[in-house]
Amino acid sequence: MKLTKLEVDCLKNLKGVSLEPHPSYNLIFGENAQGKTNLLEAIWALTGCKSFRSTRDRDLLPFEGGTLQVAVQFQDVRRSQSLRLCMISGGTAPEKKFWCNDVPQKGSALFSVFHCVIFTPEDLALVTGSPQRRRSFLDLCSAQLYMPLLPMVRRYQLVLNQRNALLKQRLPEEQTMAMLPAWDEQLTALGTEIAIYRAAYVRRLSEACVPLYAEISGGRETVELHYASSVYGKDAQDMLPEHADETLKAHYRERLLQSRSNDLLFGHTGAGVHRDDLELKIDGKSARDFGSQGQKKSLALALKLSQALIYREKQRESPIVLLDDVMGELDETRQLVVSTIVRQMQVFVTTCHPESLAASGEGKRFFVRDGTVTEEG
Repeated sequence: MKLTKLEVDCLKNLKGVSLEPHPSYNLIFGENAQGKTNLLEAIWALTGCKSFRSTRDRDLLPFEGGTLQVAVQFQDVRRSQSLRLCMISGGTAPEKKFWCNDVPQKGSALFSVFHCVIFTPEDLALVTGSPQRRRSFLDLCSAQLYMPLLPMVRRYQLVLNQRNALLKQRLPEEQTMAMLPAWDEQLTALGTEIAIYRAAYVRRLSEACVPLYAEISGGRETVELHYASSVYGKDAQDMLPEHADETLKAHYRERLLQSRSNDLLFGHTGAGVHRDDLELKIDGKSARDFGSQGQKKSLALALKLSQALIYREKQRESPIVLLDDVMGELDETRQLVVSTIVRQMQVFVTTCHPESLAASGEGKRFFVRDGTVTEEG
């Protein structure tokens, strides 16, 4: 997948931007707070996902208001396509509209059309952050290979919220017990499927990430990935098959029954895929608790690059790779490893210090200043 044209207007401080990226390497440089990351946000916005910097759509609009517009043309393995986003300020939430090849679309539909992998300094939280961050990473990555997973995860969360609301009502126990089985059956069906897809992805992720991290670390360290399921155990990736069956559902149902007394006591659901985690270890020890800052950064980068490699292998085309202010933090050896891995992908790299980056060969350079973008010869 290659981005061939990008136009942006009124996204934060960006105004009247129009550029034709290089099919391989694109360096975006300039001083802080000039709009470099905003340019990556513009590209990312057309995946239909929320901004990687904010959860509110209105944060993409400039302070003075206006109509945000982003348009791209891109080439995938089949044909040339176009995407467009328009967001109008006003009211409590801005009006947001998408078009694909000039046909109106829901934002969620674009996720299966336009594929990007983004790595930012905040992605260090994949290693250091909460299990929720790693679960979201697994679900988003899995959905790039199997689109129905995202609606499944949303449905699971809705059912879970309903079950927890019932528990919090503190109704007479007999009444609550009579109502719980209906919610449990839905959680069982959805949760079993979600666990299956997460386990399958962790298997793929481990196959890609283990050798990749070894390459980044110069073979001095080893990494392990474990899908820790509150239902199926610590190494669920080793025991879960490719497809759900009645035995797995029965196991999930039984786990909910075992947790029921505590659920009634504490007012929330204590077992299920919403309690799972991706455990990461370096040389047999928890990366989160014992890894150095450099090891954590290298592991987070290996996870995101593995995502790109897995997508390329499965879909027979490469995603667009967005690297926001991360290459300059790597030494030259690690930069060259990353450059080798993404050699056949289209890459957008932002930095304040282009001189700190290893030579990239052919490509284009774009200078960003006060929201305007100029291509350098």
